[in-house]
Amino acid sequence: MRNHLNKVVSFAVFLCLLLVSSALWAAEEGTHGGHEGGGSQLLVLVFSAINFVLFVLVLRKYALPAVRDSLRRRRDTIVQALSEAKRAKEEAENLRREYEEKLAGLAAEQERLRAQALEAAEREKQRTMEEARRMAERIQSEARLIAQREVEEARRLLRQEVSEQAVRIATELIRTRLTPADQSRLVQDFVREVNDGGNASR
Repeated sequence: MRNHLNKVVSFAVFLCLLLVSSALWAAEEGTHGGHEGGGSQLLVLVFSAINFVLFVLVLRKYALPAVRDSLRRRRDTIVQALSEAKRAKEEAENLRREYEEKLAGLAAEQERLRAQALEAAEREKQRTMEEARRMAERIQSEARLIAQREVEEARRLLRQEVSEQAVRIATELIRTRLTPADQSRLVQDFVREVNDGGNASR
């Protein structure tokens, strides 16, 4: 930047000197030609050139450093803005990658939870089926026990009823078919058996 400004100033000084040389040459030609007022025009031209050179020197001494500082500050601001933009872009890229990783992790977590839920449901299903099977076996066992008890009770009642019926039938037969002599003999036999049993026990 500084080299560029120096080139601009050098070109302006060269242009000023060229104009002064042209003006002097024109004034000299005018003087030889006998034109009046040529000297005053030369003075005006020289004064203008001197003013221009002084303007360029003042511009180079005071204005150019200020412009250079302004341009430097502007360049620093642009560089800083570009740096901040680059940093913001990197942060945005990092955030994007982080969110993508989180989304991928969320999908994996969702799949893991779904698998756990399916596994828990399968375990609950197996537990329920096993419990239902055990309950059915217990009910069948209890039903068999109840049925067995009822059958035994029915058999006992049937035996009791048959015994009572047999006793009634035997009693009726004894009453109708035995004579008094048979009854006396049966009583004697019974008494003898009782006595024999008592003597045997002694």
